[in-house]
Amino acid sequence: MADALLGVVFQNLTSLLQSEFSTISRIKSKAEKLSTTLDLINAVLEDAEKKQVTDHSIKVWLQQLKDAVYVLDDILDECSIKSGQLRGLTSFKPKNIMFRHEIGNRLKEITRKLDDIADSKNKFFLREGTIVKESSNEVAEWRQTSSIIAEPKVFGREDDKEKIVEFLLTQTRDSDFLSVYPIFGLGGVGKTTLLQLVYNDVRVSGNFDKKIWVCVSETFSVKRILCSIVESITREKSADFDLDVLERRVQELLQGKIYLLVLDDVWNQNQQLEYGLTQDKWNHLKSVLSCGSKGSSILVSTRDKFVATIMGTCQAHSLYGLSDSECWLLFKEYAFGYFREEHTKLVEIGKEIVKKCNGLPLAAKTLGGLMSSRNEEKEWLDIKDSELWALPQENSILLALRLSYFYLTPTLKQCFSFCAIFPKDGEILKEELIQLWMANGFISSKGNLDVEDVGNMVWKELYQKSFFQDIKMDEYSGDIFFKMHDLVHDLAQSVMGQECVYLENANMTSLTKSTHHISFNSDNLLSFDEGAFKKVESLRTLLFNLKNPNFFAKKYDHFPLNRSLRVLCISHVLSLESLIHLRYLELRSLDIKMLPDSIYNLQKLEILKIKDCGELSCLPKHLACLQNLRHIVIKGCRSLSLMFPNIGKLSCLRTLSMYIVSLEKGNSLTELCDLNLGGKLSIKGLKDVGSLSEAEAANLMGKTDIHELCLSWESNDGFTEPPTIHDEQVLEELQPHSNLKCLDINYYEGLSLPSWISLLSSLISLELRNCNKIVRLPLLCKLPYLKKLVLFKMDNLKYLDDDESEDGMEVRVFPSLEILLLQRLRNIEGLLKVERGKIFPCLSNLKISYCPELGLPCLPSLKLLHVLGCNNELLRSISTFRGLTKLWLHDGFRITSFPEEMFKNLTSLQSLVVNCFPQLESLPEQNWEGLQSLRTLRIIYCKGLRCLPEGIGHLTSLELLSIKNCPTLEERCKVGTCEDWDKISHIPNIQFNY
Repeated sequence: MADALLGVVFQNLTSLLQSEFSTISRIKSKAEKLSTTLDLINAVLEDAEKKQVTDHSIKVWLQQLKDAVYVLDDILDECSIKSGQLRGLTSFKPKNIMFRHEIGNRLKEITRKLDDIADSKNKFFLREGTIVKESSNEVAEWRQTSSIIAEPKVFGREDDKEKIVEFLLTQTRDSDFLSVYPIFGLGGVGKTTLLQLVYNDVRVSGNFDKKIWVCVSETFSVKRILCSIVESITREKSADFDLDVLERRVQELLQGKIYLLVLDDVWNQNQQLEYGLTQDKWNHLKSVLSCGSKGSSILVSTRDKFVATIMGTCQAHSLYGLSDSECWLLFKEYAFGYFREEHTKLVEIGKEIVKKCNGLPLAAKTLGGLMSSRNEEKEWLDIKDSELWALPQENSILLALRLSYFYLTPTLKQCFSFCAIFPKDGEILKEELIQLWMANGFISSKGNLDVEDVGNMVWKELYQKSFFQDIKMDEYSGDIFFKMHDLVHDLAQSVMGQECVYLENANMTSLTKSTHHISFNSDNLLSFDEGAFKKVESLRTLLFNLKNPNFFAKKYDHFPLNRSLRVLCISHVLSLESLIHLRYLELRSLDIKMLPDSIYNLQKLEILKIKDCGELSCLPKHLACLQNLRHIVIKGCRSLSLMFPNIGKLSCLRTLSMYIVSLEKGNSLTELCDLNLGGKLSIKGLKDVGSLSEAEAANLMGKTDIHELCLSWESNDGFTEPPTIHDEQVLEELQPHSNLKCLDINYYEGLSLPSWISLLSSLISLELRNCNKIVRLPLLCKLPYLKKLVLFKMDNLKYLDDDESEDGMEVRVFPSLEILLLQRLRNIEGLLKVERGKIFPCLSNLKISYCPELGLPCLPSLKLLHVLGCNNELLRSISTFRGLTKLWLHDGFRITSFPEEMFKNLTSLQSLVVNCFPQLESLPEQNWEGLQSLRTLRIIYCKGLRCLPEGIGHLTSLELLSIKNCPTLEERCKVGTCEDWDKISHIPNIQFNY
């Protein structure tokens, strides 16, 4: 890894010698001497990197080298910054003389240190050699042909999978106790992969009402596990809840449900692991979870037999390694892929390498990925015969991982090992990681490739070599998340040592002079040792990933910031004046009302993120002077009403998540004209657009990398001058490129939408909110990939599609739509004016809120229906939704009875909620016998409901009946001789609002 750092320093030294500094003989001579010294060290780095694994003294020597090079890099970076700020460095102005003198002394001191390090290398008898070179062909050409991330194949686990599936489908159904099935095996043997196979099996999915996956890892926290369960089911953050509230919320969500919970990677508490599983913790968690219906199950994976013993309700499933033949198939998948010829000699050598994997899939995948870019027989033999295989006290998986790491290029090594700054088993956002690499100088632009493109290539290569896994992509935003296997994370931590410190439930005593990256991930640090923090000589990364963003401001108001920082993520505004090296700044706090003027000193700043600063009203006026800015992300800043002027001068800008148009000079849409933006762009204040030429100049059509666009006419300050041009004219000129995936339009006052919307062939999500004057929508029904449609407060709209032509029966109307949300559409009468062809063939989730005139057609694929504000017409249509599994009916204030046929044909219905029907006197008497899949029935605030129908007694699958705020009904259903008790006595779980 020192080699990658040296490469950056060599580039900076070259730049120094080519700058104005080259005319200052005292500085030039020192820089030339430094270059010679570094050349001598660089010549032996390959041998040193290899030998440090077994020779601790060489490892210490390399760390001393890296520490010194970090300091040198700071000096060179400061020279670069000052040369841009001070004109005529060779002049005799006092400021320039002082700076030259200071730099000269610092170069002299660091040269002395590096000379000592260079001299001491001789005692290690290191051989000069060729360092692993960066190669433009390192990312194999066949890898670059597709952006699709393919899931790897799984070999040799079919029998294990079938055994677990059979247990879930048959053996747990009649158990009165919560079933816990433990899977035990070595790290890297494939426990998580096996659980994923089971979890995603269609038979398993169809057998459970809820499926929840929780990665437990080394910290067994009951509260964190409960938070994960709530968030998995509701998609709502719950970290701020008290434990008691969480427990009741989990029981509310799981009550009466057959659920499957996966607790992956559970560790035992011992002397080395203070926060692992104990019997008391497990008893506590299990008591909370024992609320589901019969058949609820928990799958556990662990490396520890003790964990399997205390958690399991059956014998542990021991997972063993793959056979050599199965391991070879997996290795071959990664080493040769689909497009690479399998040379006979390489196959022979490869099978010998596979034998060293001892059947561990992670070892086979990692080594296969390593060999994928190596074509020569000698390269394969070097791996097979590597001295690393003979290392003592190393198991085969760690040997394979270490070997794969050793053969990475310097850039890949540095980028991979930096990932030790993230929590083990945590999800990592790909875009954020690449930006952190950029800010730390690990990657840079090459030829015609932007630095972000290089970052993507590096990330893909590490993924292909199995250092990254568990890829998930958000369909709408395009964000990619991934994880590292915990053993791979262990490797990154081992490589980084003291350089990277991740603080969670720990104190700061682990900080040393060699610490360069720190991540705080706890609001409860045991101690804050300012002295320990000040020992750090060249700190590059400081991340505060705190659950409570205001914790920092309250506790450490005078936190010492190291002036060498490249990355700072913090929740309190401190003075930024001295942080001249900063490339990445993220601010998060509800208390931030303005950014300090010292931000103008950050001339190297590339990434600025401002999140959840609800009191921030405007940005500093002169931010456009920060010419290196590439990414500006603004999120959750509800009071922000004014940007900074002349943003168009930021020629390097690639991301601008929010732009506010205003009448202030330099804040018009014209500023966006030449910016090559991508990702998400939200434009607010469109009422202040002064002319059509201004709207056209925004050049949205030319921004081919924008995938999410939000357009809003809402006024941030509550006052706008009368518009000089109509909203329709402005929107017509704001046509984006057809690559757009998500479009959101707010507070638009035009009568119609432009026809270009129906030409957005890649669109997957469309949201129209507060567009009250729109009478009709453009032709949306044929958009091939539209999956989500949201309409909110559009009072004049009568149909989603009012085309009256009668197409053939084969036409598919809204062919891909899956989610439809209709909210407060007072005059909407139907989805289509004329029903034709195959309508809404994929629609599975429909939510309707206060659409009093709406009737619905037959929707055979509908699974979830949520109605807020019911009318009789809509209730009558419910019986046509034969595939419905969940039905929520809320707020029917004028409804006195449901249609008798409403429950007819609902044979798949599993959950029914009737809430807030105060005038409802009775439920339908007919068709209850057809609801044989119904498991949960909730009746809430129906105070006029007098009795339950006789048909309730036919619901043999019903497991939970909840009656709340229904006084008459509750009285009739009490245990014993009350009128309705015989109808419900067979239901195992009955709840009242006592």
